Amino acid sequence: MSGALARLRRAWDEFVGPEATPVNHVLTAATTVAGAVTAPLVARRRGADRGRAAVACVLATDLAGGVYVNNTLACARWYERPGQGNTTHLAFAALHVHPAAVAWLDVGAGARKVPGPAWAAAHYAYLMAATVVVRRFPSGRRPLGVVLTAGGLVLDGLLGPSHRAPWFAWTFYPKLLMGHAGASLWSDDALRLVPEYT
Repeated sequence: MSGALARLRRAWDEFVGPEATPVNHVLTAATTVAGAVTAPLVARRRGADRGRAAVACVLATDLAGGVYVNNTLACARWYERPGQGNTTHLAFAALHVHPAAVAWLDVGAGARKVPGPAWAAAHYAYLMAATVVVRRFPSGRRPLGVVLTAGGLVLDGLLGPSHRAPWFAWTFYPKLLMGHAGASLWSDDALRLVPEYT
């Protein structure tokens, strides 16, 4: 295997988890492509220009595939492996500045309940606070991941969903809270069966 191909394979394994099954690989790719194709079409139908549609495509490429893969056992084990502490999880969440991009995506889309910067700040602050709570109480991570994901969806409804990316909260919170922070679909026993990753 060439060096470039080996690096690509390792990067993919670190995205889906080295234990990912063939079904995991196919569904991760399929959901990623579905998001990448659908999101810009929705944005264009809702008045977005080509630049904003391209941003919707990039966001959905990350979130649509991520909402599936981050909730698989392979990915949960990978992100809960030894050495992946709370700081790593918080850093991962912190990198997801997607609410700011979605607020920009909605510029010119008409009046909304909450101005764009405040909307983005509320979503981002909620994500970070919820991630801290899930990671602070590991014994309750499963229900907390689910409840705080639902809370994010309620927040989105109260603030007013994105006009051009109405799917945003429905992928953002399940990916990051129910999936990455909480591994809510998987028991402690399942997560403890972690192979020695090198």
